[in-house]
Amino acid sequence: MSDDRIDELASILISAREDVRALEPLPDELIPADAAEANRVDDRVAELTAWPVLGWKIGCTSEHAQALLGSDGPFAGRVYSLFETGTELGSSELAVDPHLEGEFAFTMAHDLEPTGGPIDPADVLAAVGSVRPAIEMVGGRFADFFGTPLNLLIADAGANTLLVVGDGMDEVDPNELVATQATMSVDGQQTGAGSGADVLGGPFDALCWLADHLSGRGIGLHAGQVVTTGTATQVSPLPIGATAVAELSGVGSVSVSRQP
Repeated sequence: MSDDRIDELASILISAREDVRALEPLPDELIPADAAEANRVDDRVAELTAWPVLGWKIGCTSEHAQALLGSDGPFAGRVYSLFETGTELGSSELAVDPHLEGEFAFTMAHDLEPTGGPIDPADVLAAVGSVRPAIEMVGGRFADFFGTPLNLLIADAGANTLLVVGDGMDEVDPNELVATQATMSVDGQQTGAGSGADVLGGPFDALCWLADHLSGRGIGLHAGQVVTTGTATQVSPLPIGATAVAELSGVGSVSVSRQP
């Protein structure tokens, strides 16, 4: 894509986010050719808006998510909207019907500067402050989430709509998180389940992937940012009037409700 096309797509995504408006399919010339072009669009959105980056999401860290979106590996996107557990969301926050993912999320206690290449996992762990349960709402700005080309979703902040986080724990043992069980329920009915092992082999492994990925792009992680590591509970809808709860065994739970 030319710089002009990148700016055009970035402007469309910015406008849709600011107006809380769903986007219909875009012309072929505005579809990034690959993930690298998509990342350039996501970067351009950040440059043009200077919105605070509250965290990062990692997409397609599980075989389930990769099959749904036709991805052969993970990708990343910025998080601009972050809510605490118990939040009630309505039309002012949701332009499209939300798709829910129960996830492991890390809060960074210290900055992790880019090195231009891989970062020592020990340095990544030293920068982590806590692990928390999270519900990511995905779909982004596109009305037809599952029918939108993958590279458009990546360009659109990795299809992140918003993130809801609960209380977690400060003691982070990467090995224990691999076996941690995750469940999602909507109005008391379980809609998905899995474990930390479903998330790129382990949530901390996903965090290390992100640190390396961003480092290669010259981007660091910063204290206070939240990194959510991809669905461990498959994907669930959230009907109007319903409440969803995601639970990570031994870590905590998080809930969100959808209002008219």
